[in-house]
Amino acid sequence: MKYFKLEMERRFPEQDKVLGHANGQYVPNGKMYFDKIGKREILLNTPIFDYFHLQSYGPENEWEWRLQDVHGGIGVYPRGGYWYISNDFKILLENFKIAPSYHFYETRLLYQDKKLVYWIFQFPTNPLENYNYKKSEYYLDGERVTGLKNADEYDAYDYDVWKKTKKKIEWKKLVLQDNYDFSIGIDGSKIVSENLKNAIEKMQLKGFIFSELDYEVVVESLI
Repeated sequence: MKYFKLEMERRFPEQDKVLGHANGQYVPNGKMYFDKIGKREILLNTPIFDYFHLQSYGPENEWEWRLQDVHGGIGVYPRGGYWYISNDFKILLENFKIAPSYHFYETRLLYQDKKLVYWIFQFPTNPLENYNYKKSEYYLDGERVTGLKNADEYDAYDYDVWKKTKKKIEWKKLVLQDNYDFSIGIDGSKIVSENLKNAIEKMQLKGFIFSELDYEVVVESLI
């Protein structure tokens, strides 16, 4: 199984315009909910967040110039970079295996005087727990780091190295314990299986960019 880095399309130099992001400033009690979501709390039985609108740092008459199946957030929105996604993308994701624990929050997006169904996609909250640190390969100054058994040990080691030397650990191979189509990779990047990549492209969903990873991703059960 091959994995790819998945990013949101943000720049449009030919159009000389800025992509609009979702702002929930008109959602009743929105800030209260979004603060909790931004702290990685998963909230159950929330109301439909009605409504968001698109906003950018460009002129207001250009805020709605482009509608994608994925947008970022601005203003009143959960911290953490969670994506604001279309109903089509949400339905597609539900047909694939997503690393735990994640959640979708139903919203309405006011776009060109119509309210559309959009969702806040709260990314997997504990992705590092899916890493096999013993079998993965990561290096410091060209030497492979060994002896780390879990996420807590790796985080402590990584922090200590950065604090003392300001050096970064270089990953060559990430071994996942379970086979997920959507997960979080090194440095918080979103990684997707080739199957999910192909499905996104087949549906012609707008706003996604795929690229090769600079490290290998393998699934433990497939080694």
